[in-house]
Amino acid sequence: MPTVDAEHHDLQLRIIVMGGASEAFLQALPLQDGKMHLAQLQGWKPHLEFSAFPTDPWAGDGAHGTRLERLLPHADGLVLTDALAEGQHYSSTAVERLSRALKPSMIRLPAAIYGCHALDEEWTTLAGVKPVCVAEPSPENAVVVVKAVCSVLLRSKMRSRPPPPPE
Repeated sequence: MPTVDAEHHDLQLRIIVMGGASEAFLQALPLQDGKMHLAQLQGWKPHLEFSAFPTDPWAGDGAHGTRLERLLPHADGLVLTDALAEGQHYSSTAVERLSRALKPSMIRLPAAIYGCHALDEEWTTLAGVKPVCVAEPSPENAVVVVKAVCSVLLRSKMRSRPPPPPE
């Protein structure tokens, strides 16, 4: 759910980034203090806040997985990453667990893939929805992925309201 500050016209959108190339993805973005500030839109100042998670957040002591599950109800978008050429594979088990964590509350986050087509196919099968974007994990594609997710988020969040009916 976006955080809206109507007084200052701020709109904060939260994006979860999970997988082996999460850090590479974030390093390719123009972030300031972990946030990406977008151009003003219809008088609003949107910015994206990213939360990165490793290949399998539930591995080890599961602390990352617990944090991820706490953030899911507040998330607005999702980027799944992998970089097979660099040995940063995704975890089928983690992707499946993420899809299960999303289903009970019927959260339909716009998802993008920053990685291989195998991850795209797996996510599509598990979530039942195609990602909004699938891009090879290269620095120039990080912004492409963010733009694809933002186009869906801002289209659905920034709808104009019709004027009130005449009196």
